[in-house]
Amino acid sequence: MFDVLTFLFEQYDDPSSCPGRDDLTRELEAAGFESEEIGDALDWFDGIRPEAFAGLKESGGVRIYSDYELELLSCEVRGFICFLEDNGALDAAQRELVIDRLLALPSDEITPAVVRLVALLVLWREQAELPLLVGEELLSAVHGEPTMQ
Repeated sequence: MFDVLTFLFEQYDDPSSCPGRDDLTRELEAAGFESEEIGDALDWFDGIRPEAFAGLKESGGVRIYSDYELELLSCEVRGFICFLEDNGALDAAQRELVIDRLLALPSDEITPAVVRLVALLVLWREQAELPLLVGEELLSAVHGEPTMQ
């Protein structure tokens, strides 16, 4: 599924420039992706709904994780989400979108590398600007290790 999403990110500067689902499915199949993988990826991507958390844009509160979230999101994953928010890459609404999309994944797939990709996809979907150093860290999910230390 992540290969499909990475492909979309690399092929389209703007997610709104992606063709309709049927045309996109044909394009992805032509690129060698399996139908089930494409369907799963597009369903997951359709779940990135910024309007669902729009009321949190100006939130200044502290995020408290539920027991369920604590069970599925490791300390390392939660720490990376906090890092992204503290460094201006995510606002509160985007943080909640990232958490929502992580919880939509099988628990064994939720790793810091996946958080990078999910955050990148959420920001791409919203066409948000990335702070330089944090952006490089997120892009490492697609292009490998960051070049800046």
